[in-house]
Amino acid sequence: MTEHHAPRSRPPVGRARVVNRLMAMYDEPRYLEIGVCSGRTFDRARAATKVAVDPAFEFDPSDPARVVAGTEYHQVTSDEYFGTVVAPDRQFDVIFLDGLHTVEQTLRDLTNALHHLQPRGVVVIDDVRPSSHLAAIPDRQLFFAVRNRLGTTAQDWMGDVFRLVLAIETFFQQLSYATVEDNHGQAIVWRKRRASVPDRALAAVGRWTFEELLLHEESLRLRPFAHILRELRSDLGLDPD
Repeated sequence: MTEHHAPRSRPPVGRARVVNRLMAMYDEPRYLEIGVCSGRTFDRARAATKVAVDPAFEFDPSDPARVVAGTEYHQVTSDEYFGTVVAPDRQFDVIFLDGLHTVEQTLRDLTNALHHLQPRGVVVIDDVRPSSHLAAIPDRQLFFAVRNRLGTTAQDWMGDVFRLVLAIETFFQQLSYATVEDNHGQAIVWRKRRASVPDRALAAVGRWTFEELLLHEESLRLRPFAHILRELRSDLGLDPD
């Protein structure tokens, strides 16, 4: 099974560090996380307003230690949250998408998230740079079946979310994006139009393979996280730290 790891000259930037550095760009940041699971990233996120959405939290959201002013827990699917729970005019500064690792679901999450993103806000899409063929299997049960057959204990199921980056590059011209080079692969998306888009069929996006990802990584726009922060501040007109 081919492994795919970027050469790194610095320690990897963790999920919580990414969201916290992004939120540091805003006064009284408002944070939404889709796909919270155990709360490892959510609990470390520092924001005045924090909203957690997951259909099956791996903790008790009613625990008194979690009942904190400005923090909300919604044990529903992201479709239900965006469709019936969140107020239509509510906005966030940073939205972290880490739900079901399929391009279809994450595309729905992105389009819904953009409606609730303030004009100078950012979206973080997790797991867009799978480390292997195994990690890129979109079906979760098939991932486990293949993993067991291979006799490995690999945990990094990322699915085919990487195809969403190709969709953004091709069909979301009013958005700019870059992928964090110095971690496992998180795409950061913000509102700034691009002068052109590639001529690519919708069906081609759905057929994009792990091999094509390896051969055409330029579509990910890989950048060190520090470089992305500078680009964001410039494009969005945000003051540096």
